[in-house]
Amino acid sequence: MISSSYVKLTGRLSSHADAGGGEAPVFGPVSFTVDLEDHAPLAEGPARVKALTESLLEFFAAHRISATFFITDEIARRAPLLVRAIAAGGHEIASHGYCHARLQALDPQDFAAGITAAKARLEDIGAVAVAGFRAPFFSLVPRTAWAVEGLLAAGFAYSSSVIPGPAWIAGWPGAPRAAFRWPGGLLELPVPVAPLAGRLLPVLGGMYLRALPLRDLRRLWRRLAGQTLWTYCHPYDIETEMRGRLRGLGGVASLVLGLNRGATLQRWRLLAAAAAPPLGVRAETLAAAPFLEQGRF
Repeated sequence: MISSSYVKLTGRLSSHADAGGGEAPVFGPVSFTVDLEDHAPLAEGPARVKALTESLLEFFAAHRISATFFITDEIARRAPLLVRAIAAGGHEIASHGYCHARLQALDPQDFAAGITAAKARLEDIGAVAVAGFRAPFFSLVPRTAWAVEGLLAAGFAYSSSVIPGPAWIAGWPGAPRAAFRWPGGLLELPVPVAPLAGRLLPVLGGMYLRALPLRDLRRLWRRLAGQTLWTYCHPYDIETEMRGRLRGLGGVASLVLGLNRGATLQRWRLLAAAAAPPLGVRAETLAAAPFLEQGRF
């Protein structure tokens, strides 16, 4: 069972923990999520990811937040005690795939079998039901719509895998920004996005949350109305010591993802005043209209 202990919306976000002055506007309750994957060099990966994840758990405990952890099957196999510690802390256990690869690189049948096994492993290790899935790199796009069928067959209740519009890393132009249901009933909780320069930015998470100036973030946050809001980070988002390339990424991408990592928890302290329950709890009560693009399914 997911813990229901979380910080209730207090009306305003505190700005004392970050530079910029003024108070952030109220824009709605925000769920906290972590994409738990291993980008560290192979020799030091498990210990490094464990230490960073424990720091995140300490942050959540200090702010009385119950979060959603999307965990790769690699982490589940290599660090089962870490998965158990996350579950014991009252956090939701969800799946981040049976491998950390874009859906475009996977075979549909292999995905269906792999995600079923990954879900079962997490449920066995954490002794909890696993309802949620997040595609690596938010790679649920029109050409990978086949993944929905595999998620339904595996018994997932919701996905958090779509950037609803044109974006730099991925995107599904025309997808709703509000929560919606795929054919078959799977709930989708799209990435909260704000428009900027013809693109949609996930300004509540990752490098966008820590790299953009706080004044600009506050302005963009005002554009998030009508969406189910959640923030996300990875273990490396809080690691201030840059130690070479991230696994699976080139030097330039690793450098970009190393920018301003010290700001992540500062920005999360601002959002903590508006913390909402884990995504699985919110998914149980959300009303969502169906989405069916002609010719896609």
